[in-house]
Formats: sequence, structure tokens, C-alpha cells
Amino acid sequence: MRKTRSLEQWRNIIEEQQASDLTITEFCQQHALSKTSFYAARSKLTAASLAIR
Repeated sequence: MRKTRSLEQWRNIIEEQQASDLTITEFCQQHALSKTSFYAARSKLTAASLAIR
């Protein structure tokens, strides 16, 4: 089942991954996330933070 997440939810997920000792692949597997979605959300968040500056 497809789940839509807000950028704020993705920000929390990405921060959780960074705080873990897991690679992105391992983290995504353990949390049933698509690596493609993870990288896309990270890219959007990076672009948004650069636009704010």
C-alpha cells in the first residue's frame, strides 16, 4: 500500500536514519521504505533548505 508522507515527516525519517548506525539501504529495508523515495525526499529537502538561504 502506498503511503504519502509530508516533507516534515520525511525530515524526521531522514534525521532518524542519520542518527542510526544503519546505512540508507539497511534503514529503508527495516522501515519498509523505498530507497528511491528516501533519496527523492532528501533531495527536495536539500533544495528547500538552499532556497531559504
